Amino acid sequence: MKIAFVHCRITPWWALAVLKDLINEQKDITHAKVFTLFSDSKELKTGKHNFQIVTALPTRANQLFLWCSTHKIPLLSRLFDYRNLMLFYPILIKILSRKIKRYLFDHDKNLKKSDFSDERKIPMNVMNRDSPDYITISSFAIAKNITPISGIPTTLYLHSPMQYIRTHHDEYKEKLTGIKGRIFNRIVPRLRERDLRYTKFDKIYANSKYTAQEAKKLYDMENITIKYPRIPERFFLPAVEETPHEYYIYVGRLVNFVRESDKIIKLCNEMKVPLIVMGSGPDEQYLKSIAGPSIIFIGRINDTDEKIKIMKYAKGLINLTKESYGMGTVEALLLGVPVFGYNQWATVELVDEDCGVLVANKHHKTLVEGFTKFMNTHRERKMIAKKIREKWKNK
Repeated sequence: MKIAFVHCRITPWWALAVLKDLINEQKDITHAKVFTLFSDSKELKTGKHNFQIVTALPTRANQLFLWCSTHKIPLLSRLFDYRNLMLFYPILIKILSRKIKRYLFDHDKNLKKSDFSDERKIPMNVMNRDSPDYITISSFAIAKNITPISGIPTTLYLHSPMQYIRTHHDEYKEKLTGIKGRIFNRIVPRLRERDLRYTKFDKIYANSKYTAQEAKKLYDMENITIKYPRIPERFFLPAVEETPHEYYIYVGRLVNFVRESDKIIKLCNEMKVPLIVMGSGPDEQYLKSIAGPSIIFIGRINDTDEKIKIMKYAKGLINLTKESYGMGTVEALLLGVPVFGYNQWATVELVDEDCGVLVANKHHKTLVEGFTKFMNTHRERKMIAKKIREKWKNK
């Protein structure tokens, strides 16, 4: 049996933790590989398994993008930023589809090399075959749109529809200017066409009610099972700290697109409140350049106990992302930490008036007014933790 696990890109954030959980849930894995567009490692280790990672990018190109992301060379790092790969998605997803097909069928001696040259062409001698092989897709961007293979059962775990061409399209269109903007405008119709072409899967899971509703609206998908991402058990164990320290916390990738890291830093600069920034990302140097003296960057914390220790003493978590789920938000709430967030999407499923403040838009004046209310409202932290833990019991 061969299994192909497909993920949009392999970088160390929450979606990758979900992929590892999906892998560990499988039984009797004898042969599997992980397929992705871009990866920061050659192998994926899950605790139970250790699988080779196959990228759509040629190995040397992948290494170049990875090197440029860790060595901040002004012009080169901007050019070889993994986010620029979005401009090549139409080509890369076809390459990835061909590699998946070649992996699943390379043991069939009757197949010719030409059978793998076209990602849409399914070899006749594997059509409708009774095969134990299967594909599991973990998609927050493009992985959903690999070319399906007849006779191969395929499961989709949908973190979110492709935000670049859907929910965040207007934002990307506004921020991508010059040649990037022109290329973006050219590829969006092609990406949307492909995105609507591949909507049929044997099993479909969504990470939230919001995501399931979007999948139904965009793709007319039925029989979607809500499957919240697993949260480490240790977040359920610590005693809630009723007397927090004075700092607030941001947890996540350091990017201005979508996550609004720059707006959070500018807000805390103006309000003169201590902020701990836990995370790393391509906009880190810029964010440090605009940060005031009350803002501390501590990088990405991989140790769960250390992360909990820092989070549980925070006065509040700030997260202005348009979340399709929000694992950082859940982790904070489990520790009794209130949340200042954006009043849309899956955040609304998690945060009510007892647990935080949600703002209707991200205009600076609105953020200042909302955060002032957030800072000046006392909340029972044990009640916050109890609410989210009860929700988890009944999920």
